[in-house]
Amino acid sequence: MDDKISQLPDDLLLKVLTFLPTKVAVSTSILSKRWEFLWMWLPKLEYDDSEYSPGERYKLYSFIDLSLPLHKAPVIERLRLNFDVYGRSYRAYSIEKLVLIAVTRCVRELSVTLVSMPYKFARLPSNLFTCKSLVILELTGPIFVNVPRMVYLPSLKFLILGCMVYSNEKSLHQLLSHCPVLEDLVLERNDEDNNSPFTLSVIVPSLQRLTLKISRGYHFEGLVINTPSLMYFKILDYLEEYARDDNSNYSYYFEDTPKLEEADIESTYPDINKFVRSIRSVKRLSLCIRVNADEEALYHEGIVFDQLQHLKLCSCGPNWSKLLVRLLKDSPLLRDLEIYLNEDHTSSRVDAPVSWQNQLDCVPTCLLASLETFKWTVVYVDHKKR
Repeated sequence: MDDKISQLPDDLLLKVLTFLPTKVAVSTSILSKRWEFLWMWLPKLEYDDSEYSPGERYKLYSFIDLSLPLHKAPVIERLRLNFDVYGRSYRAYSIEKLVLIAVTRCVRELSVTLVSMPYKFARLPSNLFTCKSLVILELTGPIFVNVPRMVYLPSLKFLILGCMVYSNEKSLHQLLSHCPVLEDLVLERNDEDNNSPFTLSVIVPSLQRLTLKISRGYHFEGLVINTPSLMYFKILDYLEEYARDDNSNYSYYFEDTPKLEEADIESTYPDINKFVRSIRSVKRLSLCIRVNADEEALYHEGIVFDQLQHLKLCSCGPNWSKLLVRLLKDSPLLRDLEIYLNEDHTSSRVDAPVSWQNQLDCVPTCLLASLETFKWTVVYVDHKKR
C-alpha cells in the first residue's frame, strides 16, 4: 500500500489508531504488511460483545484469548471488557487470565462488566489487589470477590463495584481500608451478595464522593459510613417487597461530614434523625424519603441547615408537608425550593391534603429574606388504573 499515510512514523500512526474503536483499529491489520501488527501496540483496548451477533461472539472471545497475551504495548493504560456472555460461549477462568495480563502490564484503568456467566462466577487474580499503577477500577456483574490478606492499592482514586458476590462480610471492608487515596466510590449491594447477615461499612478518610445503591432484604443488617472528607453523597436505599413484613428499620451509623456540600437521598423508612444530623452542612439537598406516619417530631429540635441554599423534596410520602415545614424553619438561607414527585413513586403516592394549620407559629426566615425561586411540579395520577 503505497500512500502518504503509510509513510508516517509508527508513533504518529499509533496516535491515529487510539482515536478509533478497538474493533476498527484491529481491522486495519488487513490493509498491508505495514499495518498488520501496528494495532498490537495500542495502549487502550475496549471489547464490547454487544456489537457482535451471537454467532460472532465465540470468535471474539477466542481472538481476545489469543491476542491479549501477545499484545506488544509495554503498558496497557486501559482495558475494558463488556461481555453479555451466556451458554457455553465463554469460560469464567478466561476473565481471571485477562485481568492478570493487564495487571502485569501496569494497567491504569480496568473495567470488567459481565451481564451473565455460565455455571461459575468469574474470579479475579490476587495480584489485582496489589496493583500499584491502578487508578480506575470498575467491576460489575457475576464476579466472585475474595480479597486476600495482602491488599494495597496506592494509586486507586475511582472505584465502581456493582452487584457481586463477596467471599465474606469482611472482604469489602478489607478492600476499602487499603485504598489510601480513594476519592470516588460507587457501590451497589443487594441481599444476594451475601448468604449470611452483613453490615455495609464504608470507612475511607480520603473519600470525597460516595454513591450507594442498596437493596435491603433479610440479610442486610446495617450501614456504617465514616468519611470525614466527603463532599458529595447519594444514596438509593430501598427495602425489598418480600422483607417489608419482617422489619422496616436497620442499624445505621453516619459520622459527621463537615465538608459535605451536596446530598441526594432516596430511602425507604430511614432513621431520619441520624441522616439529618450527618448532613447539616449541605448547600444542595434532594430528599425522597418515607417518614413513618406516627413520627411527629421528624427530627430533633435544634438542628439548623445554616448553609442550605437549594432544596428538592419529593411529595410521595404521607408526611412530606410536615417535613417541608421543618426544613423551611431550619434553613434560614434557602434560595431555591422545588417540590416534585418521583415518577417511580406515582402509584404509591398518598394524596393527603396539605395543611399547615398549627404547624407554623411564625413565617420562616427564608420566606422573608432569601427565597428567590419556587417550583412545584404536579403529577396527575389516574387512581382508576392503580
